[in-house]
Amino acid sequence: MERILAREMRLPSITVALLVLAGSCVLSGAPASAAPAVADFYDAPVVDLESYAPGSIVRREPVPQLDILGSRTERILYRSADPRDRAVAVSGLLVTPTGAWTGPGARPVIAFAPGSYGIADRCSGSSELGLTTTMPALLPLLAQGYQVVTTDYQGLGTPGEYEFLGRIASARALLDSARAAVGEADVPVVLYGYSAGGVASAAAAELAPAYAPDLSVVGAFVGAAPTDPVLRAEGQDGTDTAATMLYTIVGLIGAHPERAGEIRALFNERGLAALDAAQNFCTVDALTYGSLRSEDLTVDGRSLSALMLGPVLGPLTAANAVGFTAPAASVMIVHGVHDRSVQIEQSRLLAERWRAAGVTDMTVREFDFGTDLVPAFDHPATNVAAYPELIGWIDRLLARRAAACSTACERRSE
Repeated sequence: MERILAREMRLPSITVALLVLAGSCVLSGAPASAAPAVADFYDAPVVDLESYAPGSIVRREPVPQLDILGSRTERILYRSADPRDRAVAVSGLLVTPTGAWTGPGARPVIAFAPGSYGIADRCSGSSELGLTTTMPALLPLLAQGYQVVTTDYQGLGTPGEYEFLGRIASARALLDSARAAVGEADVPVVLYGYSAGGVASAAAAELAPAYAPDLSVVGAFVGAAPTDPVLRAEGQDGTDTAATMLYTIVGLIGAHPERAGEIRALFNERGLAALDAAQNFCTVDALTYGSLRSEDLTVDGRSLSALMLGPVLGPLTAANAVGFTAPAASVMIVHGVHDRSVQIEQSRLLAERWRAAGVTDMTVREFDFGTDLVPAFDHPATNVAAYPELIGWIDRLLARRAAACSTACERRSE
């Protein structure tokens, strides 16, 4: 009863947070209020980075402008490992509530994977530009008293190459951000990701048992995630956001420099120009670049999705597809029926793949608002609408874990 009452008392703050988040969907292009980060925070080398354990915080600085809802915000740089197991420094935010945790068990950590703001360094989620979208999205989680840590992903804002929607790179970046938050403590971790962040969350849920067995990952929220790279290219081709389909190719070139020549050889002069331009795109840049048809960008006139099934791109693309490994933790998949940015078939395919892989603890929720919404709003609308159910789902996971921990403690005492 005490837990139920505590949850009801938190509902007003959730409502306020959701209203702010809904407003941010419209106002996300406004200038950020936080002061720009010093470039050296991201760029200055970390001496002997290899000697640090994955998830170790190697640099941190307070961001008092972002101290909201009774929390303390820091910009952090932590150690992770790239797909070739080389040490890399990844940036992000660590938001820690200052008040006491009133929920069951230990205060949980939400490892938050931001959606895509672009692939240029200035688009990272902890940068001045990224904060305009990142911080409002954290409000409903902070309103619950959770500790939240975010990742900018490997090579986004920091030195190195950013592999857009890279399965291993994004999963490791997210899991190591969770390690940065929990330290040595045994606390429940919930992975959270929407849109491109949903890919990171899904991939992290798959890789957690092998890569981060020390973490107590109890759940993964996967919202509107383009977990199949080929389907994503097909869905973006010829639309107003078609330039973003090139992000994947730019990422593959960066992640596999030894293959750069043969990948670039697939594109004609116009295609190469578009690839080069996309390297410096944030969201607005991609939207203003204009509509593209991938058949007009390739040497042989084939579509990008066809090339991604071919001998050059096929193996690299397949390595980044999510859904073929069963997560050990509970998973929640959410998608809007009329989402035009990421078609709902992506989430339906992910659920189908995970069921085939043996997942049993999976919640799937499709939101149908009755009609298509404004194109610029239909994608983030589901993210806002899903928060009340997401919070309830997290509460159940935490209560179940607390009960299991209590039972285990009683057995040990006997």
